[in-house]
Amino acid sequence: MASPVVHFEIGAKDVEKLINFYSSVFEWEISPLTDDLYIADPRSEEGIEGHLFQINREDDFSNLVLIYVQVDDIWGCLEQAEDLGGKIIIQPQEIPGNASHYALFNDPSGNSIGLLQKRLS
Repeated sequence: MASPVVHFEIGAKDVEKLINFYSSVFEWEISPLTDDLYIADPRSEEGIEGHLFQINREDDFSNLVLIYVQVDDIWGCLEQAEDLGGKIIIQPQEIPGNASHYALFNDPSGNSIGLLQKRLS
């Protein structure tokens, strides 16, 4: 199976600016999920939902864009990514309240990529 992009996350130190920007430029419907996490709905069958979020830590990056790719075998994909020069950042973890698991790795250029797997075998 090909691995589609199924989710995105965009973070910044000022999430309010992101909310105003993306709701205006792309007409996304943005609603709060928690105090610093928002659902970004493109309101289109052709698009995917994502999250906008507040980056709170001073030692963290000032902004971040992540895509999440759905895979059938999260461990196998991470192993292949490492074999090809990638670096695992977060080992597979369960998403609380969800049947999915996620992981993060850096590609050889340092870009962070997320993986999603519906259920671990």
